Amino acid sequence: MAAMLVHLAGPGDAAQEDFLIALCRELAARGVRVAVARPEEAPAAPPVCGAAELRLGANSFTMLNPGGAPSLEDGLRLLEGAQLVISLLPPEEGKAMVGYCGAGNAPGLLGRAGLLALAGPSDIPPDPGVPVFDDAAGLAGFLAARIGERTERRSLTILADGEPIKAKAFVKDIIANSLHGLLAPLKGTEGARRLEIIIEE
Repeated sequence: MAAMLVHLAGPGDAAQEDFLIALCRELAARGVRVAVARPEEAPAAPPVCGAAELRLGANSFTMLNPGGAPSLEDGLRLLEGAQLVISLLPPEEGKAMVGYCGAGNAPGLLGRAGLLALAGPSDIPPDPGVPVFDDAAGLAGFLAARIGERTERRSLTILADGEPIKAKAFVKDIIANSLHGLLAPLKGTEGARRLEIIIEE
């Protein structure tokens, strides 16, 4: 299954970097395999989050490994094995994101499609419509739970004019998880145990 991608949007300052480091450590303690994606022009220092990093440029990407020079196996393991990719690239509209609000920074993402949660020490308005976490541990627990939901085996039934079609179990798993990943960010699907899609011609 493809990794869950979440943008960490915020001021991009040292406080946000410290929060990211703490978040990666908390996720690792919960058994979540994490990678970080940054712009290519980010400082060239080795990654400090304890997670491999992808530095994305216009036409290529570079991988940095916390353990030193990455091997081919390290690269393949990152691309295939990460459960969560935390992106520091500019968030795209509608994509899953967490808003980091440092001290004195008001949350500027309220109402944005794809906003999963707000985190940080800022004074966040009451009842912002999404979960709020004042530390990395709380956010890590929230994200780990969402990843757990994604990896649960999902049941899929496809009806063509009311008759179930036959498909192999692994094909159903791929379709079910892909559809869930597309629909989960939409408002109104939170906590739903059954999703129905009707396509008519």
